[in-house]
Amino acid sequence: MEQAQNKVLQLEYQLFNLACIISAAAALAIALLDIFVTGHVVSFFLDLTGFVIFSIFYYLSKNESIYRQLVFPFVIILYTLINLSWFFQGGGFNFSDTVIFFLIFIVSLLIIPRKYRIHLIIFTSINILTLIIIENVNTDFRYQYTDRAMEVFVSDIFVILLFAIGGYLILNFKRKYEDLSGQLIETYEKVKESNIDLENTIHKRTSELKKVNKELDRLFYRSSHDFRRPLTTLMGINEVARLMDLREDTMQLFKMMNTTVGSMDNMLKKFYNLYEISHYLEEKRLVSLSAIVEKYEDQLLKEGHIIKTVVNLKKYDDMDPKNSLIDIIFLNLIENAILFSSGKHAEISLKITENKNFLNIQVEDKGIGIDEIYYDRIFEMYFRSNERPHGNGLGLYVVKTALDRLHGSITVKSEKKRYTQFNISIPY
Repeated sequence: MEQAQNKVLQLEYQLFNLACIISAAAALAIALLDIFVTGHVVSFFLDLTGFVIFSIFYYLSKNESIYRQLVFPFVIILYTLINLSWFFQGGGFNFSDTVIFFLIFIVSLLIIPRKYRIHLIIFTSINILTLIIIENVNTDFRYQYTDRAMEVFVSDIFVILLFAIGGYLILNFKRKYEDLSGQLIETYEKVKESNIDLENTIHKRTSELKKVNKELDRLFYRSSHDFRRPLTTLMGINEVARLMDLREDTMQLFKMMNTTVGSMDNMLKKFYNLYEISHYLEEKRLVSLSAIVEKYEDQLLKEGHIIKTVVNLKKYDDMDPKNSLIDIIFLNLIENAILFSSGKHAEISLKITENKNFLNIQVEDKGIGIDEIYYDRIFEMYFRSNERPHGNGLGLYVVKTALDRLHGSITVKSEKKRYTQFNISIPY
């Protein structure tokens, strides 16, 4: 398609060059005719001027990038010269003048942009009508042939030959142009058919993907609920076992089982988090941001951890629907801080501020830190470095997924064995 369009443009460029050559050649030939046959000195200089002008146009048109800017000046000068020629020769719509005028009209019609052709037709019609009116009103402008039969004959023969050559070249270009236009139309139809087939294929594949996604959603939801039931039962049995007077080795086995079950339960919670994130806009869960912060303060203090919170909000809506995902973000960042704390109890600071319609959240812990080489990978699913053997590798992935849903961003700063700081920005 593009190749055919380039060929059409190249053909239009060649047609303009040919129009310049024909016009320059015609002007020179008519100038020689005027000086040696008809003896019109004024017309000779006019024709010579046309030859120089059209030669300049041909020279300028060699620069393919600017030839389109030359089309309108070229047509205007063509019409100006033929009107001046009519005036200085005393008028007269004889055969020669009519053929030349018609030839110039055809050339102009072919080289001018398609959307302006109707304007050219109207302008030419008005031009001819004006000259006819002038001739009928003022008889001095009627060209007289009574004593110049040989001159008129020679002039007519020359014009006929000129018209024949120009007409042949123009028709040849027209044929090539129509061939290329046919190729363009054929190519367009093929592309159109291909697009229809492609759209049908995409629609079919999209329907299949929607079906698969729906099934995966159902699996996420059911697994996070149904699979947790036996795990919850096992954890309950473990709690009962801890109250019984069992041997130390048996109690140790129950502790190991409780750790494994707890890890599996935590992973299923992450799956449910991902389900909530994917259905965030469908199942809006309204919750207060201040209530979320208070919940984690109470929970961490109850478990013996240290938490410092700073909340400074003025414009942000405390009941914004985004809070349901912010809750998930807090949950996973706090779990991550506890999991990788340097001591038995974690020390966490939480800071929430706003700036120019952005909610800024900073979560920092005094834990083991993260090596800088892992900054770009810690948000990948199931990523666990050798220095981070604990966890299921899903917590920070869940955080990043929730932020992507909120069109937010997250960066990390850390220093080994000192601290890890996550900075979050969420538009609202």
